[in-house]
Amino acid sequence: MAAGSFISIIIPTFNSARTLNACLQSITEQDYDNFEVWIIDALSTDETLALIKSYVAKFPFVNFISEADKGIYDAMNKGIDLCNGNWLYFLGSDDTFHNNKVLSAIALKIMETKADVVYGNVIMRGKNKWNLDNVIFDGEYNLEKFIDRNICHQAIFYKKSVVEKIGYYNLKYVTNADFDYNLRCYARFTFTFIDLVIANFFVGGQSSNVEDYVFKADRGALLMKYFGRRIFNKSFIGTRLYLQQAAFSKASPLNILERTYCLAAYLKQKAYAVLTNSDTRKPAKNLSVD
Repeated sequence: MAAGSFISIIIPTFNSARTLNACLQSITEQDYDNFEVWIIDALSTDETLALIKSYVAKFPFVNFISEADKGIYDAMNKGIDLCNGNWLYFLGSDDTFHNNKVLSAIALKIMETKADVVYGNVIMRGKNKWNLDNVIFDGEYNLEKFIDRNICHQAIFYKKSVVEKIGYYNLKYVTNADFDYNLRCYARFTFTFIDLVIANFFVGGQSSNVEDYVFKADRGALLMKYFGRRIFNKSFIGTRLYLQQAAFSKASPLNILERTYCLAAYLKQKAYAVLTNSDTRKPAKNLSVD
């Protein structure tokens, strides 16, 4: 499919020959066909390109480019520019759709809702230091839950018009650019949940092994930038230390007025915490790129 595609599936690859076949097979076996696939390869040196070309020869909806990039998020940005669908979805090259009815269920939900973003669950496969094997992640989100932890990007579908307004993934964030991206989306657009396992998410990739210190340092400032006065809402009580950091850190990107705003929000959230006897919550693991 090309210009008439309803859903565009974007898959970044680099030396992915070991896992990519299962990924693509889970797509080609879907009982829904109004979609296209864009594989964004980063000059793989194993058998990835040969595998991709074999699928391109058999399936006209599979497209690819192979060129140097600056990492997974850069590949995702390239996919945004190339795709033609009304809705966008990003799948890891080592992940698979949970079953062959996922896209038809998502397409039906999209047709029934006026929301800008549709998301479901993923099921964790494999083990890492959090021992998440076979755990379903992570149900329906509200504001408090969302600003605490990200929606796994293998669970989320974006309307193309949202992507056009939000722009690209910020490459300064090495593993949490999708959390930053989703915060931007959540602050401005409507999300709806479908109680469906979208994908099998295989743990142990980059997001499990690389700490995104730049995102952690910027997190309070990003909350202020995206959510404005809503940071005074009780939903932000668990983020108060990020707001404090945004106010006082020498590395904060905020000006003096913005820092003062974050300080006021922090003090209000601290007062909420005292009144409700709420302990400072440790940030949850942000499931991002893999």
